[in-house]
Amino acid sequence: MTSASRRAILTLSSGALIAATAKASEVQPEQTAAVAPTLQKPPVKRTFVEWAGPPIPVWSHRPEGLGSDAPVLFIMHGVGRDADRYLSEWQAVADTYRFIAICPEFSQASFPGALNYNLGGDLDRDGKPRPRQLWSYSSIGPLFDWFVAQERLTTKTFDLFGHSAGGQFAHRFSAFASPPNLRRVIAANAGWYTLPDPDGAWPFGLKGAPGGEETLKTWLASDLTLLLGTMDTDPNHRSLNNDPPHKSQGAHRLARGVNFYSTGRAVAAKMGLPFRWTIDYAPGIDHNNGGMASFAAKRLFPLPDLVNAAGR
Repeated sequence: MTSASRRAILTLSSGALIAATAKASEVQPEQTAAVAPTLQKPPVKRTFVEWAGPPIPVWSHRPEGLGSDAPVLFIMHGVGRDADRYLSEWQAVADTYRFIAICPEFSQASFPGALNYNLGGDLDRDGKPRPRQLWSYSSIGPLFDWFVAQERLTTKTFDLFGHSAGGQFAHRFSAFASPPNLRRVIAANAGWYTLPDPDGAWPFGLKGAPGGEETLKTWLASDLTLLLGTMDTDPNHRSLNNDPPHKSQGAHRLARGVNFYSTGRAVAAKMGLPFRWTIDYAPGIDHNNGGMASFAAKRLFPLPDLVNAAGR
């Protein structure tokens, strides 16, 4: 990509960013299913070891009465590495929308720092490539197969949702992993992004990243949704990275998410590539995994009553 082409893309995406951010502020409340605060059965905790990396604790919740073909959703935790809390915030939602929730725990001890979780562990501390089978991303496919066997499921595909640092994992997972049984990815309220820019240096762009330009083509055509809380607009949030390269993506998480989507759309249009990404908003929600849960579940597992209401 030439410098002139890159400037054109950045100009286009900047205009889209302004328009989309303004639109996000006008998003009206939408209908989600009522989630009753009922007593929950304790989550199941197992340890997954059937891959090349370290053991991974796995928290899961299977609502009562779900059959062997139940849908499965991976929920990727944030910087606190608190998979148990993330699962607890999704249990009632899983009961309402009827899916199995899985929260793998990528602990600081086994996956230290953002390098080995948010960024997937594809490079070591010296910037040298690591074997693909040791990438954090590479645990998800085998974990799904193992979980299906543990629960005696016939389910063939899974979805993946990530919030905050988990949103970072999720959007990069859609670029650099995407196993064949992956159905859809939702990345919510990430602090910053790897932009679909072949000239931008990794980890802020794709130059030097695994897969190169071929990654760009498949990534832009993947089923990736950006789900953004319209109130996630604190520029000084305690866990928001505001170093210059991060801040250049926007003042806060909402702006950075819109910028990421707009950049992808502009790059696809400029290069004539298929583009399947979507962007949605959670009205009135700030940086809150539990607050985003119903909005994500509605998109992945729509209930008949809500589908019918939307069609009227």
